[in-house]
Amino acid sequence: MRLGALILAGGRSVRMGRPKEWLPFGGETLLGRIGRTLLEVAAPVLVLARDHEQELPPLPAAVGKLVDQRRDAGPLAGLTQGLDHLATVHGFAASDAVLLTACDLPFLDAGFVRGLTRHLAGHDVVLPIRDGQEEPLAAIYRLGLRAAAHELLQRGAGSPRALAAAATTCRLAGEALASLDPSGRCLWNLNTQTDYERAGAALADG
Repeated sequence: MRLGALILAGGRSVRMGRPKEWLPFGGETLLGRIGRTLLEVAAPVLVLARDHEQELPPLPAAVGKLVDQRRDAGPLAGLTQGLDHLATVHGFAASDAVLLTACDLPFLDAGFVRGLTRHLAGHDVVLPIRDGQEEPLAAIYRLGLRAAAHELLQRGAGSPRALAAAATTCRLAGEALASLDPSGRCLWNLNTQTDYERAGAALADG
């Protein structure tokens, strides 16, 4: 099975107050860090920008860039575009898959992604559940969901949660999730300055 990765980087970062993709973290930017990390486990790794005018930080040469075709339509639209691109440009089959994530998960690592992938057998989606909340932007989706994703978009759905609800989904929580993420940090997402400072302190502490 082939695994690609799609990083959503077109958000407005309203709560953070500045573009999250450019935030320094461990000697690199948040977007550069997650792009580099995902190259260890996925190919291709793609970044989805909101428009041609959005300036992105320097990225590893192997990371590709897409521009959102449906601006402000929600992450399901980005996922659908990514699924279409992987199928038509990279020749992904229905049984292949993509990791969908955002640029603000600085502790997401390759081992965690590999662990998610191991749970994909017999399922179309692997969806982590943290503190009772689904994490659709740290989840894996098979290419065979393209038609269902398009149909949900036409109905006005905006979240990948709707796709997971309509698919055969492995929901990972509790001990099963903890075994993939012993530190409990892989799903930390940075929405505010406080989140950013907390993550920086955790990085410094090792």
